Order: sequence, then C-alpha cells, then structure tokens
Amino acid sequence: MASKRTATTPPDPIPDPTTLPVPTQPPTRPKVTASDVAKALGVSPATISNAFNRPDQLSVTLRTEIISRSRELGYFGPDPAARALRRRDEVREVAVVYHHGLEFALSDPISLDFLRGVSHELDQRALSLQLIPKLGRDLQLAAAFQTTADALIVHAEIGPNLVPEVVAARKPLVLVDTVVEGVPAIGIEDRNGAEQAMAYALSKQPDRVLAVCFTLNGQQRRHAMASGRKVQPRSTSVAIERRIGYVQAARRMGRPIDTIDWIEVDDTRPEFSAQALAALRPSLPSGSRLAIVAMTDRMALAALAEVRQWQDMVLAAAVGFDDIPAAHAAGLTTVRQDAHRKGVLAVQALLDGLRPSLLGVELVVRDT
Repeated sequence: MASKRTATTPPDPIPDPTTLPVPTQPPTRPKVTASDVAKALGVSPATISNAFNRPDQLSVTLRTEIISRSRELGYFGPDPAARALRRRDEVREVAVVYHHGLEFALSDPISLDFLRGVSHELDQRALSLQLIPKLGRDLQLAAAFQTTADALIVHAEIGPNLVPEVVAARKPLVLVDTVVEGVPAIGIEDRNGAEQAMAYALSKQPDRVLAVCFTLNGQQRRHAMASGRKVQPRSTSVAIERRIGYVQAARRMGRPIDTIDWIEVDDTRPEFSAQALAALRPSLPSGSRLAIVAMTDRMALAALAEVRQWQDMVLAAAVGFDDIPAAHAAGLTTVRQDAHRKGVLAVQALLDGLRPSLLGVELVVRDT
C-alpha cells in the first residue's frame, strides 16, 4: 500500500472548518472556476490558487477570507482530475481516506479486515491502493481530494461542515459508516446491533449497567439520549447510532436510562476503558451485579479485565461489538459484523454502482 506523503514543513494552520460559513444547500454552481472567484474577490487567480495549494504564501487572515468566500460562491478548490480526467472504467488507483491515523488503521483488527476487503477487490481488478490517514480530529477533505488517486473511499464521519466538500467532489466517491444525502454509502446495522447487545445485558438482571461508549459532543449526546420508541432517521455517526440502540433497548425493557452509567472513551484508546471503570469503582456498592456493554470488543475486553479483579463484585454479563479473534478467545459475548465484506462492497459501490442495503449484524452469545 502506498501512503500519501506530506510536506516536511507544515503550512500555516488550516482554519477550523466549523468557523467558516458553508452553504445550507448543496452547491448549485459546480462549474465555478478559480478565475470566477478571483474576479468576485478582486484578487488575482494566482492568489486563489495559493489559498488552496500554497497556504504558506498567504497570511492566515487572507486565506481564511478567500476560502470562506469561495465556499459561498460554490468553489471548493482546483479540480484534482483536471490533469487527466478519467471515467469510472479507467480508474487505476483508489484512495481510502481513513478516519484514524495509520498506526490505528494497521493494528486494529476491524480496520484491518476492512482494508483486506478493499484490497481483495482491488486485486481482482489489478488496481492499486492509496491510504490517506486522518491527521488530527478534524478531517480536511479538501486536502484529501487533491490526491492523485482516481477515486475515493471515505471511511470517516462526515459532519455538517464537510457535506459541501463531499457533494462537490469531482471524483467517484463512496462513504463508509456515515451518510450524506445523495451520496453512495456502505454501512452496517449499528443501531440494531447495539440494541441487541443492551437487551442481552439487561436480560441478566444486573444491578448496574456500565455502558462504555464512544465520545460524543453535547448536541450529539442530547439527541441520542432523547431517543424513544419512535424510529429516528439514521444519523451520520456510528457513535450516535450505537448509543441510540442502547437507549432504545433500555426504554423497551423498562430500564430508566439515568440508572445506566454512561462512560465515554476515545475510540482510538480502547484500553482506557479499564481506567474509566477503575475510577467508577468507589461508587459501586459491594456485591453489585454488573453488566458491561461496550461499543467495541477492545473496549469490552479492557473493561472485563478490570472488573474481573473486583472480587467483591459479580459479573452478570459482558457484551462487545465486532467479534474480533480476541473476543472469541476470551469467550466474550459480542455483536458480529463482517468488516471484510464491507470493504469489498465499498469498492463495488465505488466502481460498479452497487447500492447495497445496510449489512446485517448478529449477536454471538458466549461465556459472558
């Protein structure tokens, strides 16, 4: 696999996209050029080019103003396919824009399964792969779209501020584990899987439920926790979907959600689950029957190792999500997903126009 090289000298800090105005509707003028923008802003086309390609040539203030006004006008940077515009059947290289860094992508079992699925399908077509990591928490899609690859698989959460970048993309593109209206996407039944996991844990009649979740911001948390029996549209976030599944199962089974311990852990640091539970232990009465429900197997296994050291507690249930090999070895009850198949389908959706429904998941009951 080839990874995109970055400059050794970092440019001026890229402005926070959330502070820049974006159109509320998809861009209606996709043919706007750099010359059009330059004329509207009263600057030279070279200045517009520098704002997108050579940010070190401009002050941060000027570049921020140019990017902001460009977006308002419907211009999202130079067309990376302009040098050699290709049709879908002429694609030679596919880039996976991944939501975490390279170390995580190449060590996490589910991430590896997904990339193996992508690679398997690309091998069948004699195509090459480019892997673009997410550098920092705010994905810079505009920069990612400048890749020399001919098509993109974007395995990253797409927030509202990034929707215009996706809609305006001029290369074949498919999303994974997120949604943007009108853009092809591949995903799994996260909400259903999480609901099965919580229902199983509650069926064991625990005194306390320790729900180890991905982190959410305040708005996302309020949205997920307010979900009831009414079916809500699929969200753009795996973290939200799984939290909604947990909440819906609790409500359906008569468990007040304020009696559940909602523990948030950075998904790139699953081992921190153990530390989070250790901090909670003083508030748990001796002899409590505990249930662990975690959004990944790696989180569940770290939490399980911690709780098994608490000799004055009873483990009623432990449920993960993914079904990685370590979960099988540990006898962990979990929700199985087929990440390899998801990778295969991502390529087929990208290059063949396949539009599959959400991939199903399965609760696998083991020792916990």
